[in-house]
Amino acid sequence: MSLFDFSYPFPSTIEELDRFTGKEFEVFLFEFFRVLGYNPRLTDDSNDKGIDLFIKIPEGDSIKNVGIQAKRWKSKVGALEIRNMLDGKAHYNLDEVWIVTTSDLTAAAITTAMNNKIEIINRDRVELFLEELKKYDVNFREKREIKTKKDNKHKTSTTNLDEGLRQLRIKIAKKYKISPLYNVFNNASLLELEKNQPKTLDALKKIRGFGEKKIALFGKDIIAYFKNSDHKDFKASFEKFLKAERTKIAKYNNLKPEAVFSDEVIVNMIENPPQKVADLENIVSFEEENIKIFGEYLVRKIAVFLK
Repeated sequence: MSLFDFSYPFPSTIEELDRFTGKEFEVFLFEFFRVLGYNPRLTDDSNDKGIDLFIKIPEGDSIKNVGIQAKRWKSKVGALEIRNMLDGKAHYNLDEVWIVTTSDLTAAAITTAMNNKIEIINRDRVELFLEELKKYDVNFREKREIKTKKDNKHKTSTTNLDEGLRQLRIKIAKKYKISPLYNVFNNASLLELEKNQPKTLDALKKIRGFGEKKIALFGKDIIAYFKNSDHKDFKASFEKFLKAERTKIAKYNNLKPEAVFSDEVIVNMIENPPQKVADLENIVSFEEENIKIFGEYLVRKIAVFLK
């Protein structure tokens, strides 16, 4: 980072956010929504009426005005804080209001929020905010060592998620036009899916985050996934596919398979599946000339495989 780099340093983990003050958490959300292009604006601290910042979300030909209350709390957010947001919604003439917290809500607060159509974004969903940031060219703070056994366990579970389930989540989001992505299922639910591998709708009901509406909409897609043996070793099936394509390309171009792309390139493509030809250019050891010859074909075949 240069001497005059004033870009906001984003936290890398939810544990870093836990160490923020309330105001620092508000600033984090401001910067997060700025990266997403939602034109955030902080309210006056002296008279915010339960709303800490505003964002503007494009919706077709119109703009949706959303007010957000930010709670960097360890304890659960109560119903009083939720009721205060209703005054803010009326005062600022907002279309929606969201509660964003690093904790969760009490049962009474959840009921109040649901009855008044207040969007609840709890700890699990805030963690997905951090994942979303990795798609953008932003500055991250230096990652701290995770010292406790509990934290190490958490880190392992969230960095070694089943890639097949990630792809399934994307596929379901596209198929049913669900946005944002975590509304399909969040990482906590993904971990339970990976652990329990439900093969019936009744078994899926026992996974947290899966209510009747989700199960009715795309429950069968998830059950079908777990009945398909490929999910058990996504990387192995992807590797087999890439090697088969390498052989086809080699025969067609009268080359040796290793001259098409190396095993190292295969590993890199499995870790970061290319979605366009430009992605191939970022893969170490992938020859530029080969990309020009069969790059478009390979990307197209990979897209079909990942569907």
